[in-house]
Amino acid sequence: MPEWVANVSLILALALSAFNLWDKIDARKKAAKEPTRALETRLGNLEKLVNVELSQRFRDYDSHFDKDLKRIESLEEGNKYTQKALLALLAHAIDGNNVEQLRKAEDDLKNYLIDR
Repeated sequence: MPEWVANVSLILALALSAFNLWDKIDARKKAAKEPTRALETRLGNLEKLVNVELSQRFRDYDSHFDKDLKRIESLEEGNKYTQKALLALLAHAIDGNNVEQLRKAEDDLKNYLIDR
């Protein structure tokens, strides 16, 4: 066998060995990073799921809070008319004169109860 063939064979064997060594090092690096990638993917999926659920819950809470606020405001308005009617009754009971004030309080309370 000529010497140049042996040199080419040696160079090819060294190149192949270097390629195999590089491939094994790369495979080990990838294997070492795989658990981290898997955890990052899992964590990302969980964050997306939580964000979707939380945003839906917050929309639901906002809807409930709006309904509660309207109901409370309605109750406060009703309390205002009831208190006016009670004041008119007290004034009438004290001096017996405030019939017009009683009628107005009655009309206001009726209108509130009807429009509600």
